Amino acid sequence: MLPDLLQQMGFVAADRPTVGVSACLTGNPVRHDGGHRRHALVQDELAGLVRLVEVCPEVAVGLPVPRPPIQVVEIEGARRVRHVTAPRQDLTEALADQARAVGPALSGFVVKSRSPSCGLGTTPVHDEQGRPFALGDGAFAGTLARHHPHLPMANDSDLDAPLFTQAFLLRVFCHHHWRTHGADGLATLRARSGRLDEPLLSGTRRFLDRLAGVRH
Repeated sequence: MLPDLLQQMGFVAADRPTVGVSACLTGNPVRHDGGHRRHALVQDELAGLVRLVEVCPEVAVGLPVPRPPIQVVEIEGARRVRHVTAPRQDLTEALADQARAVGPALSGFVVKSRSPSCGLGTTPVHDEQGRPFALGDGAFAGTLARHHPHLPMANDSDLDAPLFTQAFLLRVFCHHHWRTHGADGLATLRARSGRLDEPLLSGTRRFLDRLAGVRH
């Protein structure tokens, strides 16, 4: 179904966008407990349509596997990522630096929901006593979203909804086309989007309009 949707929009199978993915979602055992969270759709479907680049921000900043858990903590209005058992060890800026480094090369990112580094709007936020009271972003995902606001992003849990997956994949391929051909190529995509059914038609056109307003 996903390949048919891409063909409907005139995307060529050989021209595959580069999409970042939290490494644990591909079955890589990099989580704090030494495990993984392999996501079937990511590994069995998306991997055949895009070029996946595995990223584990926590390992990239030098944390071992396995490792002590970390969490997002709100301190005087600022949200920080700290070790649970060693709260003076703050990883916020190191994780944010990883996001700044990888963002420009990508046309999308699939992040691990609820992760203190990778979750997007799904990560538990704790008070200074360690009690969860809200949901927010992990340091890596939040920085990526702020610095690259037009980059398509999805939590792994979002992809459990087929319509969301279709819309996300269309945005990824549109973003890749925009990066490759510039703003002039968006008119072609806008015309092709007329082949889509609602709500994919309206959603794709809104995304194309956003890209058209970006200085390339």
